[in-house]
Amino acid sequence: MPGVDVKLVLRSTRVVTPEGIRAAAVCVAGGEIEAVLPYDVVVPAGARLVDVGDDVVMPGLVDTHVHVNDPGRTEWEGFWTATRAAAAGGVTTLLDMP
Repeated sequence: MPGVDVKLVLRSTRVVTPEGIRAAAVCVAGGEIEAVLPYDVVVPAGARLVDVGDDVVMPGLVDTHVHVNDPGRTEWEGFWTATRAAAAGGVTTLLDMP
């Protein structure tokens, strides 16, 4: 385990890494990913363990081509609904096209 104060360990059988998808434990300290370790790592005392089973843990996605209708047509889709829909699908950043 890294030598920092890990506050959260997020565990999944499907973690997306540069090497591919594998079972792993993602250790978070200070709001940042500190390490990606083997799935069965011993969770340090005081750290919260969240085991998401087979749910995929992956980096946030960036959508570089979004047409958010704000201003105008916000009753159909505005920033409020577009950003929530994006987040539900794993998108962390939207780049609105004019």
